[in-house]
Amino acid sequence: MNPEAIAARVSGSALMKLTKLQIHKYRGVAPGTELSFSPTRNLVVGRNGTGRTTLLDLLSMVLCSDFSGLVHEEFSLEYELTLLGMKLHVRARNEPRSSLAESAEAARAGGKLLPLHTPEVVTHLEPLLEATLRLAAPATQLVVRADGSGLFCEVDGQPGYSRSMHWSVLDRSVWTLIFMVAQYLGPGVKERLKELLRRTFLLAPSRFDEALGMFSHIGSITYAMEIQGDEVFPLGLMSLPTWMPAWLRERVERGPPPNAFEFSHQELEGNFLAKFVALAGFAAGRLRVEVLEKRTYENGGRLGFGRFGFHFTRKDGTELNQAQLGSGQKRLLSFLYYLDVNEDFAIADELANGLHPRWVEACLRELGGRQAFLTSENPLLFAHVPFGSVEELRAALILCGAGIQEGRERLVWSHPTTEAAAKLFEAHKAEGLPLGELLQAHGLW
Repeated sequence: MNPEAIAARVSGSALMKLTKLQIHKYRGVAPGTELSFSPTRNLVVGRNGTGRTTLLDLLSMVLCSDFSGLVHEEFSLEYELTLLGMKLHVRARNEPRSSLAESAEAARAGGKLLPLHTPEVVTHLEPLLEATLRLAAPATQLVVRADGSGLFCEVDGQPGYSRSMHWSVLDRSVWTLIFMVAQYLGPGVKERLKELLRRTFLLAPSRFDEALGMFSHIGSITYAMEIQGDEVFPLGLMSLPTWMPAWLRERVERGPPPNAFEFSHQELEGNFLAKFVALAGFAAGRLRVEVLEKRTYENGGRLGFGRFGFHFTRKDGTELNQAQLGSGQKRLLSFLYYLDVNEDFAIADELANGLHPRWVEACLRELGGRQAFLTSENPLLFAHVPFGSVEELRAALILCGAGIQEGRERLVWSHPTTEAAAKLFEAHKAEGLPLGELLQAHGLW
């Protein structure tokens, strides 16, 4: 891929959005919780212990559509996503077997399936994953369902594919199930799913934590990819900038891979390293990528790589590596890297931690068109989020609290009432006071 094509990937617009989340049963969250999200900035506010980080982790799980961490827990969720003329509704449950008998019977009616065999998972719970995907122009509806009887799909109400499985439903993500089914669908439907699968199957957002977890992750993980014909296939979930596989392939095709590749901040416009060098006031920056495994790329091949290392040059010519960066610099570098990995979403816990006010403003600006879910105990974060209407402000605010329901303390997550949102908006507009200050004054934070 030439530099112009790679750059186009860096600046590509974010298109996928999470529109709704319904929580019927999840840990200590009040049943019946329903959240509808802003397509741009979503601000999660509340005191300590009200589940802000719990909500961000749940959002990450939903966007990854991977519930493998809940195989021994009861839960029941529904959510909706939109992308390029597609609307996806997902049900994900893990409940006592009797409560899902009707769903299992419906799945068996679609095809004759053998019972699911999961000898490694001993649980009294019955998982169910169901995705209903509606495509426009021409209108098509695809339903993919996996439960204790197996995997089944239908296209426009007609049986499309079914099979028994020898692994737990929750061992696979919803995206994996759609990918599996897509291999057996007609070329027309399969082609229309390509962009959905590209944006979800391999790349999905984790939570950018409140400390330096992402920074440590960048330097410790290893990756691999294979080339078959003209296609590059990442192996496993890839926390890589979207432009990097093409950049690596271009380097490999120049000749036998060396022991390491080096990437300069000036090499590609708009990349995370160039942005960090500019914001941190360095003269130059380099990323070193070690090659850990080499196989010929003739008629297919494989490259293993990782152990990323950074080197920076100050304006006086002195150099330093990533270990010599300050805590705020490390956090800024890793957040810009995180944004280069995730085209559509950002989930950031305590984003303002350790960052200078100008860097906080820059980070919010770099979010671009992504749908972001942000928490902060620092009012500084809210000073840079504009609102054009009462409805926009109400959709963007998610208030986290706690309350007693049916004799039990529950996490209560909600949007402000329309009346409260109107008061906030008018005060913000008329008095020019920061949103954080207004939230505290109105008892909402």
